[in-house]
Amino acid sequence: MNHLIPKTALPLLMGFMLVSCDLPQAKPPPDLFRKSHVAKVGQGPGCLATGDLDLDGYSDIVSCNSKGHSLSILWGNGDGRFENPQTQRTGLEPTFALITDVNRDQLPDLIFNSRGTDAVLIQLGQGNRKFRAPIKLKTGKVPLSIIPGDFNGDEVLDLAVTLTFNKVQIFLGVGDGNFKQGNTYQTGSRSLSGVASDFNGDGHTDLALAVSSSNTSSIRIYSGDGEGIFKQIKRIALNLRPLMMIQKDLNGDGLGDLIFSTSRHDNLFAIMVKADSTFAEPVAFSGGGGPLALVAEDFDGDGQPDIAVANSRSSSFSIVTRKSDGGFHFPTRDYVTGSTPLALASSDFNSDGRMDIAVASSTTGMVEVYLNRGGLR
Repeated sequence: MNHLIPKTALPLLMGFMLVSCDLPQAKPPPDLFRKSHVAKVGQGPGCLATGDLDLDGYSDIVSCNSKGHSLSILWGNGDGRFENPQTQRTGLEPTFALITDVNRDQLPDLIFNSRGTDAVLIQLGQGNRKFRAPIKLKTGKVPLSIIPGDFNGDEVLDLAVTLTFNKVQIFLGVGDGNFKQGNTYQTGSRSLSGVASDFNGDGHTDLALAVSSSNTSSIRIYSGDGEGIFKQIKRIALNLRPLMMIQKDLNGDGLGDLIFSTSRHDNLFAIMVKADSTFAEPVAFSGGGGPLALVAEDFDGDGQPDIAVANSRSSSFSIVTRKSDGGFHFPTRDYVTGSTPLALASSDFNSDGRMDIAVASSTTGMVEVYLNRGGLR
């Protein structure tokens, strides 16, 4: 059936169209990044971590390669380029990695999961780009995310490990690279990420876990008592299906806010933490298709943290800059990557004072490094 527009409506419609065409079109942020390095790592890279592993003053990159059951280290040269990856076999399906000093010897260590062997592995650094044989920490079924923090106030690193189905396990550090198992708590299924922070201002470390299960999705807040014991006190972001979550002070009030990707409508969300220890309502903003891993840094030099997000479905990553009022700019600036980018990390890879980006493409098994050529500086 043909739908005819009445002649009396044509002048109004034509007038509306003319006004619409005259409206200024929003522009994406400046083109901040250029690709500087591409490296082939193991199959299925799904997590990136950055840090100065060899203490030469330059940022290195660690890639967890889940399908290759391996871990690759890209040693940075300090100019945005990297040596050929050093790849080692790991337990089955590593999907998460941390760089930290576990045993307080001032040498960086590696912590990564092994989904296929139900374990977390700790490799203590020896210096000179060498690591000791892994210490195996047995976990429950299919460990996902590893959240570091000091949960019992002894100034020793502890770990919270989320499990695929419905739990989080607490492991209290001894201080020498070993851990003793603490309590286990129910979470709801598929807690892909979380952060440790003092959300209620009582001086004890709390946990926020992103739970993406379809029926009970939320961010779950667990209050710590300073002795390594937690109690679930609230759920926020109900039914938003949070995936990857990070923490960053977005409004300069000294409080760490929450930013997370979601499987709903390709959105990202920010939740501001208030001074009275409550949480503001989630604010939605846009990335690309299938947003997943994200980082928050001041990429354009205006003094406000911006967001970079890997878009798993659209084979790109997006830069979401901030407005002068603290809001999020749209449209985004997008950069085409290899197929299925699942991981993203940020550091100053060429020592120029600007934050750069590394992105890992799972299908192609590649890590690409993008250097920041400057924004408002």
